[in-house]
Amino acid sequence: MRMSRIAVIVVCLVAGLSAQTAKQFVHPLPGQTPPYNLGIKADGVIYVSGQLPTDEKNNLVQGDITAQAKQVFDNLRYVLQQAGSSLDNAVHATVMLQNAADFPALDQIYRQQFKGEPPARTTIIGTMVRAGALLEIQVTAVPNGVQRKAILPAGWMKPTSPYNYAIQAGDTLYMSGLVSRSSKDNSQVTGEIGVQTKTIMDNAGEILKAAGMSYGDLATGHVALRSMDNFQPMNDVYRTYWEKDRPARVSCQAAPPGTFDVEITFMAIKGSSPREVIVPNRADGTPGQAGPNFSPAIKVGNRLFISGGTGTTPQNAGDMKAQTTETLNRFGPALKAAGFDYKDIVSSEVLITDVTKFNDMNDGYRPIFPTEPPVRATVGIGRLAGQGAIVEIMVTAVK
Repeated sequence: MRMSRIAVIVVCLVAGLSAQTAKQFVHPLPGQTPPYNLGIKADGVIYVSGQLPTDEKNNLVQGDITAQAKQVFDNLRYVLQQAGSSLDNAVHATVMLQNAADFPALDQIYRQQFKGEPPARTTIIGTMVRAGALLEIQVTAVPNGVQRKAILPAGWMKPTSPYNYAIQAGDTLYMSGLVSRSSKDNSQVTGEIGVQTKTIMDNAGEILKAAGMSYGDLATGHVALRSMDNFQPMNDVYRTYWEKDRPARVSCQAAPPGTFDVEITFMAIKGSSPREVIVPNRADGTPGQAGPNFSPAIKVGNRLFISGGTGTTPQNAGDMKAQTTETLNRFGPALKAAGFDYKDIVSSEVLITDVTKFNDMNDGYRPIFPTEPPVRATVGIGRLAGQGAIVEIMVTAVK
């Protein structure tokens, strides 16, 4: 998306922000029709779609991780500028890498992009949906002029990589993907999955405390496991940090950087609005029930966070399009129970087990959002928790 000055002016006129129901949209560039918007500003937060290393004509930029990362950051700057923000106002970034070996080189480029405190960051190793792409980066930001604060608990060593453990903006705390490290010296805490999970959860508690929050303020969680064989023992430790009302969550098999077996990312909200657990009715109309490890959805004020869902049925085994449609349709009861609708969804995260079926996923996804679709990030992962699931989607809605 690196453009000449004239091209930028034209695009800004055509694809700039438009208002609808208190939201503002950064539309796709002229001639491009992806099933997502580039950016959405809603309730004081700017959601940006995952950016690949493509130019304004949607051509993949050739070259190594350095060249492709520079293009991705150019793309992010463009979207954020259109939305009244900048990279220096980013509060969280999710970095998806094709090759773990590219992590050090990416860090060098990444470090140069931020003038002040860098955002919280989550990094996973996955499969890019565009052949030849080496990375995708998705960010969340606040508008220009909104105060953001880096959180570092007392006695903790700052990360050696260019990120902060957490960024607080208003009533929201955006936390980095946490791995099993000692907070005192950043050394790796080794051990089986239970030890690693406990280390992460204890560290999360210290970060929350430093921000004036607690586990009860957590709204969402994202769990990346090197192997889904560790899913149950991870849950056995994870769930003990709440007596009830656990945050919404998505989990998948996607390797964290290094040799860690699990990475967990949280977002917390503490404000005047109550935190509500949304448990929709079952398909037959009978009362639903929250699972043992996460809540179906969490509502805080004007925001709704729906846990990652799958859509497997006996009829759609291996059918990416059908599973995508069924997954999105299953969000209907949670949206309705919370007083929301599909038009309120501003952001989606799509995990697919087979990137060769990316277009099939789009075919199932596109009809659900006929106008002003949410921003989206999509990455190929190794395995999902649901038996037979080949796509999982987590969404955020804002009224």
